[in-house]
This record gives sequence, C-alpha cells and structure tokens, in this order.
Amino acid sequence: MSFTQPTRRAFLQGGAAMFGASTLMGTTAMAALDPNSFKDRIFHASHFGPFEAVVREGKLIGINSITELDARPTEMLSYGVKDRTYDKSRINYPMVRKSYLEGWETGDTKPELRGKEEYVKVDWDTAWSLAAKALLDTAANHGNESIFSSSYGGWSNAGTFRPNVLQGRLINLIGGCTNTSGDWSAGASQVSLPHIIGDMEVYSAQSAWETIRDETDVFVLIGCDPIKNNRIEFRVADHGMYAHWEEIRDAGVKFVSLNPQRTASDEYLNADWVKIVPNTDVALFCAMAQHVLEMGLRIVPIWTNTLSVPTSGLPTSRVKMMV
Repeated sequence: MSFTQPTRRAFLQGGAAMFGASTLMGTTAMAALDPNSFKDRIFHASHFGPFEAVVREGKLIGINSITELDARPTEMLSYGVKDRTYDKSRINYPMVRKSYLEGWETGDTKPELRGKEEYVKVDWDTAWSLAAKALLDTAANHGNESIFSSSYGGWSNAGTFRPNVLQGRLINLIGGCTNTSGDWSAGASQVSLPHIIGDMEVYSAQSAWETIRDETDVFVLIGCDPIKNNRIEFRVADHGMYAHWEEIRDAGVKFVSLNPQRTASDEYLNADWVKIVPNTDVALFCAMAQHVLEMGLRIVPIWTNTLSVPTSGLPTSRVKMMV
C-alpha cells in the first residue's frame, strides 16, 4: 500500500473519516471544537451519543461527553462504552472451534463438541475462507433455502451500519437464502396496520412534536418505553427528544400505556398503565374495533374480526373505555 495506491480497506476508512469529520464540523456546535487541539483525545460518535475518547499509550482510559452536541448524555455513554471496550465477553479477533479448524478438510468437525471445547485464534484470511466454504457447501448439499441470513438492522454491528443489507446482497449472489420478514421495532403492526388503515404507519411521516402537544388529548403508548429506548438512537443519539416529551406531558396530555410491565415512561409521563397479556395487542385492537362497530362510532368501513375480549386479559368494560 502507498499514498498513491491505497488498499481498499484504507480507502474506505479514510473516506468514512472524511465524511464524518466534514458532517460534524459543518454543525454550529462543532465549530467551536478543534479535534486537533487535544493530544491523545479522539472525537467519535456512537448509537449512545457523540463523545471524546481519552487515550493513553493506545488504551482507552476515559470518555468525555460533548454537551454542545448532547445535552443529556446517559450512563450508557459515560460508562458503558469504556466498560464494554475491554470486557472479557468481547471477542477481539477471529476464533474458530478447535475441532472445526482441524477437521474442515475431511468434514469431521465434531459438531457434538459445540459449546464444550475451546476456540482457536486464526487470521482473517482463514476466517473468510472457512465461512465461504461453509456457505457454498451448505448451498450445494442442502439447497440455498438452508442458509439463514440472520443479521439484524443497524444495531448488530457499529462498524458496518447495515449488516443485514450487505449480508443479504452477498448471499443473493450465490443464489439466495431464507430470510426474515419485518423487524422487532414495529412487530405485528407491520402486518396488521396495512389491512386496517391502508398504511404501515410506523415508518411513515409522523406528526410534529408541537402538533402533538397542542392538539392531543390522549396519547397511547403501545408496548413501548420511549424514555428508556431513546437513550440510544438509530443514528447518533443527541437525546433532544426528552424536552419534547416533557412539553407534551406538562401541556396536560393524558398518557395511556398498554404494556405487560410498568415502564420508565409510565413514571416519567404519569401514564395510566393498562396491564395487558403479552402478545395480545392485536387481539385487543380487534376487540376495540368490534366495539366501535357495535356502537356505530365508525366514520368509514373498517376491517375487523370477532375475537374474545378476555384474550387480552382485560375486562370488557376496560376495553370499551379506551375506544
């Protein structure tokens, strides 16, 4: 590798660094921060928020939050990033199960020893080759449907933000695989809502904070805990939403929380907690829709199904009160 002939890895790393630096330095908050003014300090960002890493002799020894960009940093950033960097549970380099490494050529990999024997450190070329062989052998011997592409969204790997997309493209080049549908964030709503309101809604454009604050009487939280969950974000957390939740709460909006357990948001927003049986949210919504139909409250025709109200674990009177 040289300056005029960089490796692919160096080119990608350099490009990402330049993009990140130009994006951050273009903000008003970062204009007052000079990344080059502190020796042994590295500016970085994560799902938990932006931060300044304090490094001594190549080791991370401290995390400083950047209040210009994140007014309410959480302990996940202040302590979590440093703690997990050197935690004993972290895998620092490619590892292969001992019998698999010894028997990959003959096929005698002793799968019965999974979870019972030690792992061996290998270089990246060995790891790539073993993974490629396993994928090709599986497709050839059992069909591509036996390959399960399991990487999930942007939370799986902080270095490659969309591992499921990259992995999917790779496996599709060798004939495809078995995959999942939907995601954990939206759950059953991705399947049910298009049949009910004609749109998935969860990823559509949402109402502005100010509109919710000024025009809402009742806000229903369905199996969610935004005060806890918003400690991290899909991109770089700035925790700017907490002030908006407080404004909505202080404006007198009533919160109702449908959840099997009491949450941090219930306390923070003074929510009326409705304890529902796990995995019965759609059953509850169908029961509520049935009540709307029976009372003649609908404005347009609505799809519904006859379901027993007790399925959700709530009395009929409670269901009717929420309609």
